[in-house]
Amino acid sequence: MGCCISDPPISNQSIHGVSICTLTAGMMGACRLLSFSKASRQKLDGQQVEVTNDCFDMSPDEEVQVTLKTLPSYCGVTWTRSYRSPGEMHASGRLWYDVNPEKKELTVRVSDMLEDKDYHLRLCRKGFICTGTGSSALIKKEETKKNATLSYSRPLPCLCIEGWSATMDAPRVQVCPFKDRLEELWFGVTYDPVEETLSWEPTCPVTAEITLCQKGEDGVCVDLPRTSQTVGREKVKTTKR
Repeated sequence: MGCCISDPPISNQSIHGVSICTLTAGMMGACRLLSFSKASRQKLDGQQVEVTNDCFDMSPDEEVQVTLKTLPSYCGVTWTRSYRSPGEMHASGRLWYDVNPEKKELTVRVSDMLEDKDYHLRLCRKGFICTGTGSSALIKKEETKKNATLSYSRPLPCLCIEGWSATMDAPRVQVCPFKDRLEELWFGVTYDPVEETLSWEPTCPVTAEITLCQKGEDGVCVDLPRTSQTVGREKVKTTKR
């Protein structure tokens, strides 16, 4: 899905770009920054500009909230719009799944697929695009049972099953079985005893506020002052002071 939003008049002294963020129910938000070059700011000084964002992933019949802000903020104004994608097309197939947590497997069944076409299945991590994990399968059109088994390493909230017919420019269907398993993001925390550095690299695109805390004998973790920070996709490092 693409979006096109009119922006206020640009000033080469203030507005250097825009931030476009998307948020769908049950999934983490994702943001994209679009910067204006110094030359373009000078050329468009005082003019109204139109900003076009290429595309972002949506599932069929899904509502997404799009938020736009200027960088830096233009009088504190934020533009927000909601959109809903078209309903699921039968040609895309419908996906059903069962989870086997012991074996770390997903058994996926496909219905309403095109009778004369094979069908692709894969696991991918959803961000701006859905990046394949290497686990995939092909269901042949002549097979009676339209199912396959896909293996995963961790039940990440951005891990999705993607399916599409083996035809040119086929629409794709996605379902994300573990979208509520946000606690899985914390397995990426590591400690380097040599540098005395605590680090965390989120495996899914996520905006979060993190704070160091000290755990007492009563089991309560008390926040340490001046250790809070908001993070996105980048790796976070905290060094002993």
